[in-house]
Amino acid sequence: MITKINHIGIAVNSIDELIESTDPEGMIARYIERRGEGLHHLALEVSNIEDALGTLVSKGIALIDEKPRRGVENTDIAFLHPKGTKVLIELVEPRK
Repeated sequence: MITKINHIGIAVNSIDELIESTDPEGMIARYIERRGEGLHHLALEVSNIEDALGTLVSKGIALIDEKPRRGVENTDIAFLHPKGTKVLIELVEPRK
């Protein structure tokens, strides 16, 4: 199911630190305003995102995305709700 860590999103106020929001009203900017700088999400690469979501739902894990959506760099993505995982987790499947 999980093949590797795809990336780790760390929210910061300045790109000189790591990454910054490109939109003052965007998701990262809102996150920093509420929680401060730090870990935003952990992205795990999976071999089959549909199967992974089905397995997680069957185990009672809350999802933000019930179906995959298009991500960046030719991927499909889905987020798990942090209330069940303690950290925002993104599943990533590269498109073939």
